[in-house]
Amino acid sequence: MLSLKFTTAVAVTAGALFAATTTLAQDYPERTVEVIHAYGPGGGTDRFVRAVAQPFEEIAGQSMVPIAIQGGGGMPAYANFLQRRTDGYTMKAISPDQIIAHVLGRQDMAEFQPLARVQYDQGMIVVPADSPFQTIEEFIAHARENPGDLTVGITGAAGFDDTAMGLWNIETGAEVTTVPFGSSEMVSNTLGGQVDAMHEEYGPARGLIESGDMRPLVVFSDERLPVLPDVPTAKELGYDVTLGRWRAFAMPADADPAHVEKMFDLVSQAVASDAYQEVQEQAALQYRSVLLGPDEFATFIEQEIATYTEVLTALGLVE
Repeated sequence: MLSLKFTTAVAVTAGALFAATTTLAQDYPERTVEVIHAYGPGGGTDRFVRAVAQPFEEIAGQSMVPIAIQGGGGMPAYANFLQRRTDGYTMKAISPDQIIAHVLGRQDMAEFQPLARVQYDQGMIVVPADSPFQTIEEFIAHARENPGDLTVGITGAAGFDDTAMGLWNIETGAEVTTVPFGSSEMVSNTLGGQVDAMHEEYGPARGLIESGDMRPLVVFSDERLPVLPDVPTAKELGYDVTLGRWRAFAMPADADPAHVEKMFDLVSQAVASDAYQEVQEQAALQYRSVLLGPDEFATFIEQEIATYTEVLTALGLVE
């Protein structure tokens, strides 16, 4: 039997450790938090981090700084993240690109502790104003009768846009051919008639729609957008295509749970701030951007992995 003296000593030690952990969690963060991403300064991911960073600094009293490590299909940024110390001061901005890299065997989502999914946009098929297709039903009918004849502009090859349109082909049986471009090239080639349509999120396409230069035929979302009440969703037409581009934060897989809890609390406060909400509305991201915490986000990632595995396998990119 343990002596009373030994039992008391263990209790005192455990109490001291708990108090020390609690104190560390309360003081954290005590210096700048760096967020690694694989995209260029000024791009969508960089702007996302900076939009959260502004109110974060006011709330936490410490800076949040985006670190852009470009090139190599995102691998240099991933390697840099893995090489950092797990001390609570390094995060990774993640998106569907990490899911795709995981499914292709290039990255491992098990290396990440999901922290917070913040942004969630909705994709669309958009056509020029003078397109002969007035409805998505006409578009589908033509694609079914002429497999591969219709061309859809996308940004990049074998990435998120390609996957979304691959899922569209699978669900509708209306085969379209994707043509990769840079963002600005995609718009000019769609307006110029070099491709029949393009896949784009509502935020970036909003100006083209509001100007009347382009028309959306279908939205990849669970519900219609309030600002586009006459545009049907793929889901209401019977096609389970709701893939959207999301942006989120992750910490290392072995991050201290106290750091994870505290960081999510700080990020959630930053996202709820007027400053961030204003940025979100300016980018038209308010319609589906529900904040997900660590557990909900982990479940969402599992679902995304299953979906992307199915689509990329059907596209012949995964054996």
